[in-house]
Amino acid sequence: MNSWWSAEVDYIQPFSMQHLVYIAIVLAVLAALVICRGKLRAQSSKITAVVLTVAILQQMMLYSWYAAETGFNMNDSLPLHICRITTLLGIYFLITKNTIVLDVIFYFGLFAYGSFLYPQRIYPITHSQGLSYLLSHMLVILLPYYGYKITGWRPTLKGVIRTYGLFVVYFFFVYFLNPLIDGNYFYLKYRPFFGGWPDLAYVPATLAVTLVGFLLAFAVVRSCIRNTDIRDKNIEVQNESNP
Repeated sequence: MNSWWSAEVDYIQPFSMQHLVYIAIVLAVLAALVICRGKLRAQSSKITAVVLTVAILQQMMLYSWYAAETGFNMNDSLPLHICRITTLLGIYFLITKNTIVLDVIFYFGLFAYGSFLYPQRIYPITHSQGLSYLLSHMLVILLPYYGYKITGWRPTLKGVIRTYGLFVVYFFFVYFLNPLIDGNYFYLKYRPFFGGWPDLAYVPATLAVTLVGFLLAFAVVRSCIRNTDIRDKNIEVQNESNP
């Protein structure tokens, strides 16, 4: 069996060593971004070019594998998982620097956090699709911070409303599409949690929890940014008073 390519390789288990490796890599890259935050804007052209290249190569690897291993079976190969959509939006942002799209990336990216904390049907990092998973989810999780540092973007309440509306459209689209193609988009077929719940309970619960999650993320990040702004302003005042 080809452990780098075969679809028969076993998935990783939540909280296994492979799972912890994924988390450690993302935390290490985040730490590097925070440590080098003062240089991100000056080096943004080079960094963006590298990240964009990696993101495009990841997409090529992802869909090449689906074409070769599954015949591009529509039940899982389409770019309809929410993190895949968000990755494509990330590529769009890297090309255009359109900060409006960062709202969607930030809030949709919250599901990538869930995927990292409790991975479902994910290959090891030594598999092509495991590496693809790492690269795409790392982009989705870290891009809002990068965008904040190089463009000054900040999450807004308007962004919450707009993104939640898009999520509702997306959710019901895949909800009705999945039965037609035996799909598992948004993991509605193989649910990571509450698999025994009837749709009558699961659907409104998902919509409600998502809205609450978006609002909490908005409140927490805005509070963090506000505290950072106050700290930076105090540092500037101290520097001006102590030439």
